[in-house]
Amino acid sequence: MKSLYKQRLWAKLLFVVFGLSFLIPFTTAEARITFKAPEGLQAPGRRTAGGSRAPQEKSCSSGQNPLTAVVPNSNIGRTTQANPTFFFYVPQTSATLELVLQDRDKEYKQTYKSSEKGGIVSFPFNQASLEVGKVYRWSFSIVCNPKERSKDKFVEGAIMRVKTEPQLASKLATASPQESANLYAEFGIWQDSVASLAKSLSSNPNNAELKAEWQALLSSKSVGLDNLVNEPLLPGQLKPEVITTNQSN
Repeated sequence: MKSLYKQRLWAKLLFVVFGLSFLIPFTTAEARITFKAPEGLQAPGRRTAGGSRAPQEKSCSSGQNPLTAVVPNSNIGRTTQANPTFFFYVPQTSATLELVLQDRDKEYKQTYKSSEKGGIVSFPFNQASLEVGKVYRWSFSIVCNPKERSKDKFVEGAIMRVKTEPQLASKLATASPQESANLYAEFGIWQDSVASLAKSLSSNPNNAELKAEWQALLSSKSVGLDNLVNEPLLPGQLKPEVITTNQSN
């Protein structure tokens, strides 16, 4: 009897262990990617558009969330790319959009015609190559009234290009875009982490694991963009169309 009891006990134990092993990948997938923000890195700005309107003034955008920069709480993102990609949640609007990047010497400006679809949008920056170790200021606006820019809805922050650490470079050499996103997040490279994961998700929009990782990245403690996890990541055909590109000294 004791032998039979032990056999049943082991059977139950093995069932629990193997049962949990099937659950672990799904549990860890949802919380696997976590952005580790570099200590002491901070930049002035605002990542959520605010401002008050007169009761009778009609808004030029609509959506549950306001215009929001997809950046960490620190308001600055690091990148290893000379031509990084910016991400913003843009509510539904027919107004012109404007992205401005500047350093101490130059200002680069690009305007876009909105697709009139609300969602998280990627904006590649190809006008100039970012220099390593240099901090650039950026601003992104919904231009509600071109003749009265004080009515713009805008967000602003900073970006800095850094060298790829040898340890990170060796791991990235054999990593998939999904794995790269995890590595960049671990090393505190926000801009590249978002871009890598967005690339994977755009290619596989119905992949449950990728969706879970996207939510986990935005919900990281140092990011706190939980309100955007259910907003759509707009595909290429719904991205805003470039209207003009300007550079000034």
